[in-house]
Amino acid sequence: MICVSHLTALDLPPEDMVIAAARAGFSGVGLRIFPPAQSPDQYPVWNDRARIRSLRDIARDHGIRIFEAESFGMGAEVDRTAYARAVEAAAELGAGVITSAGIDDDAGRLAANYHWLAETAAGHGLVLAMEFMPYRGMKTLEAALKMHRRVDHPRAKLLIDAIHLSRSGAGLAEMAAIPDRSAIGHFHICDAPAIPPAQLEDKLQESRTGRLYPGEGGLPLSDLLALLPEGCPISLEAPHRDQQGWAPQDRIAAAGRVTLDWFRRHSVEVA
Repeated sequence: MICVSHLTALDLPPEDMVIAAARAGFSGVGLRIFPPAQSPDQYPVWNDRARIRSLRDIARDHGIRIFEAESFGMGAEVDRTAYARAVEAAAELGAGVITSAGIDDDAGRLAANYHWLAETAAGHGLVLAMEFMPYRGMKTLEAALKMHRRVDHPRAKLLIDAIHLSRSGAGLAEMAAIPDRSAIGHFHICDAPAIPPAQLEDKLQESRTGRLYPGEGGLPLSDLLALLPEGCPISLEAPHRDQQGWAPQDRIAAAGRVTLDWFRRHSVEVA
């Protein structure tokens, strides 16, 4: 299953994102349904039962799965009642995973909250995808692997993003050295120049608005895919560097053309 994550065109409301993703040929889509505190209007689906039902119907009618539910970022303060209701909303949408960046600098507190969130997700048949980013509390693949061991829950998996892997200083050797790659739940694919920006702030900006589609940069994507566990879901997360002025539907259409062609040329099943 090849999905497209909401950050690729976050200015598209969830309903329009589902339709655009389906028209572009993706078989799954990631949606922001539980907004972070700094962006409360993108998008408060979790607390709107009618909107949840409508989104589920739109996805069904367009033959696409809402695979990822975002963004359950785990910081120092967690409203467990709200998170639990948002997990329930994700399940109602038919999602397979909830994604959560490890924002908290306190590893012990983060592990405890992640274990609770994994248990909550498990109660609804969902997987918790824990994501590291070089500018957040959980910054590296090594830190994420330690956190995964500490959380110690069968429904807690790692989400590895190609640009975060590269910009945190890891690559093929570190991926190949993972003792048990079944810890990887799914993979965010994108491309980028092989040489990363020097400054952390520039890495942050690149991740938000400066990515490329597969085959347009210098990341070893084919080799990375070969290291994923069998059947690992893949989602394009690529707010494109050169398309920020385009209409969002046009960005998703271009994302589908370039990405799905790249997968076919690399003999990866796209349906």
